Amino acid sequence: MHPDNRNRTYFVVVMRRGDGDSPFCWKIQRRREAMGVKISGTGYRSYRAAYDAGNEALDKFLDDLSRENRTSC
Repeated sequence: MHPDNRNRTYFVVVMRRGDGDSPFCWKIQRRREAMGVKISGTGYRSYRAAYDAGNEALDKFLDDLSRENRTSC
């Protein structure tokens, strides 16, 4: 888990969409309020692959967000 997300404000949701070869997708959500942007990925063969990819994207998002917050001060 990313150190900036200890209270789990942001989290990954994995869904199955359809029955094809790669039916799984993920999206990042924020608790209590909308994010203002949608961050998601599609085309994964398994729940675990989608979950891992979503968590990697979440870590990158949180890194970028913390970097942005540091430079805006």
